[in-house]
Amino acid sequence: MMTKLRIAVIGAGGIGGTHLNAYNEVTDLCEIVGVADIDLVAAQERTVKFGGAAFADYTALFDQVQPDAISICTPPNLHLPIAQAAAARGMAILCEKPPARTLTETQAIVDAATAGGSLLQFAFCHRFHQPVQQAQALIAAGHLGKIVQIYNRFGFRFARAGNSWFSDAAVAGGGILIDTLVHSVDIFRALAGEVKSVAASISTTLETIQVEDSASLLLTSQSNVIGVLTCSWVTPVSEAEVRIYGTEGEAVIDYSQSSGLCYRLADEAAWTQLPFDQPDRFQMQASAFLQAVANGTPPAVTGQDGLAVMAVIDAAYQSARNRSQSIYV
Repeated sequence: MMTKLRIAVIGAGGIGGTHLNAYNEVTDLCEIVGVADIDLVAAQERTVKFGGAAFADYTALFDQVQPDAISICTPPNLHLPIAQAAAARGMAILCEKPPARTLTETQAIVDAATAGGSLLQFAFCHRFHQPVQQAQALIAAGHLGKIVQIYNRFGFRFARAGNSWFSDAAVAGGGILIDTLVHSVDIFRALAGEVKSVAASISTTLETIQVEDSASLLLTSQSNVIGVLTCSWVTPVSEAEVRIYGTEGEAVIDYSQSSGLCYRLADEAAWTQLPFDQPDRFQMQASAFLQAVANGTPPAVTGQDGLAVMAVIDAAYQSARNRSQSIYV
């Protein structure tokens, strides 16, 4: 029987709560031993529900509780110093998206983990979403033929955009492009392989913010799959979906449904609906992280994945500034 890992979460906000909920569902693998947040009351409220000790200072948590592994669930400007402190103590790290504010900061996180011998996983949770994994299997089996195009949209209304750190570039690194399209880029890489070129367009509709609240990317993979990735904070009537088009069929991932991937092949009249019978992607992500730590095996999403995604994000901002110039990654 595997010894339970001692896990702590840094950041007691919304995504911190999501990580705590996920760890609470895999108590055969871990014990929650601490929560840190600059708002001590918020940390205390989390520990009342999930257990562990509450701290206002993550370094105090590290030194007094000495967890085996941590989740970094703070705003992006804090990812690097927290990761460096954890890596210096040999702790395993699950770091929320975006990996950092810049490609340079992301590289520094990877370097710190390497120097400290710490396992590092970036939290691209869609890799653990069962319909995405079903799409990967369908593509690998050749059922859709040669993949030609991939379309992805994540659109919604972000009511707090005007008074949140998400729209503070000094904290977040940018706007919705770096916040949401990091997921889209990683989904594209999981389905189509590495990106060789990117062109981007961004816009700002909300008058109260200085960063982009809508963004679109046109990507080309090394195998010449075309990707159209688009997102917005200001479109309440919208979709959360991925569409994959191949020479022999189409597959659709609809995040508004509780079912798995559906697909239709060229010689079929009806769509085939696959089941969604796994836990949610956050629980699957937590379980995969903990098992990698326990077994000493590479994580499913590595530091190199984080660098690859951030290279595309960096190129996308360059393209947007250069007004539609295509950038080669």
